[in-house]
Amino acid sequence: MSRQDSNNKLKLMVKSYYKKACFELPDDFEKRELAIQTFDGRMIRHMSVNDIEEMKKIILSKEAVDVYLSTATYEIPDAPSMDSKGWLRADLQFDIDVDHFEECKPNLKICDNSVVPIEENCEGVPLQLISEKCIMKGFYLAKKLVHVLERYLGVNREFTEIHFSGNRGFHVIARNTPYDEFGSDVRREIADFILGNQLKEENFCLKKDCIIPMSDDPGWRGRVGEELEKLLPPSVQLWGQIEKPKDILEKAISLARIEIDSQVTVDTSRLMRVPGSLNRKSMLLVKRIERNFKYTVNLSPFKDYTVTVKANVSFDLEVFSKRIQLRKNEVGELDGARASFLATKGLVDILHYTVPRG
Repeated sequence: MSRQDSNNKLKLMVKSYYKKACFELPDDFEKRELAIQTFDGRMIRHMSVNDIEEMKKIILSKEAVDVYLSTATYEIPDAPSMDSKGWLRADLQFDIDVDHFEECKPNLKICDNSVVPIEENCEGVPLQLISEKCIMKGFYLAKKLVHVLERYLGVNREFTEIHFSGNRGFHVIARNTPYDEFGSDVRREIADFILGNQLKEENFCLKKDCIIPMSDDPGWRGRVGEELEKLLPPSVQLWGQIEKPKDILEKAISLARIEIDSQVTVDTSRLMRVPGSLNRKSMLLVKRIERNFKYTVNLSPFKDYTVTVKANVSFDLEVFSKRIQLRKNEVGELDGARASFLATKGLVDILHYTVPRG
């Protein structure tokens, strides 16, 4: 079987899902630009829809995988150019990609038809696999960001959403904020505040009789104070009570910083993934998280499928808490969540699949 045949089977699985998919759309979605991305990465933009059924028809007819809406609303959302759309306002959007963290960068690569450690002495293609630990770190930071937006920037938590991107990170979307109608300059200041770009350690007094930052202090003193409360006993109030105060301050600042992609926040016409859609790099769902999050096969609409695969390389990997071991050209049977995930990474081809009854 060719790679094309495998991709065609994956397309059929995706099409089957989108026929019955449930999307979570903002109330004003008809004023937002709709964009889709196909299996080969082709982006189709400058569309709009008035209802979900119309959206589904576009997705199915154009064989889309990724589905996006603009963070902005427009007078004419389907106008063919950005200048002619008539910008009205935009959500605040923040992007946390966990592969930006040093400990979450690829640690495996493909060499000589095998998956090997990244430090192996061979030229190979890094494998974009993210561990559950790294994904959960991203979720923790997304929750922390929601707190910072509410506590320090006056953003109502009721109108703030956390979305799993379907691959390697999280999006935080805030609507009905005091910043909706502001442009890139204000949003850049917000991003700088989240990242701590303008923060200077020398502005913190570290003399023995100086009071340490407290959690109820304003601005970055409060953010540092929140971290210090986790690091120090409650009885500590002065820097003179702390051994190596500079080290403690640096650690608190590092913990308080939230690593976001500032370009996403600054862009007032950014696209956001639609909850309920798929991410073609993993075949996992983009999902709005109400409270708790678990990185499991339940993020896949194909988890109950039975799929026969053929390994393109030899590998021994843990995928969603299950060890999978296949030799190159070996045929095996997997559940649809793991099979479609591994297919997006080029590790297996899909030979056949069975849809669950009902």
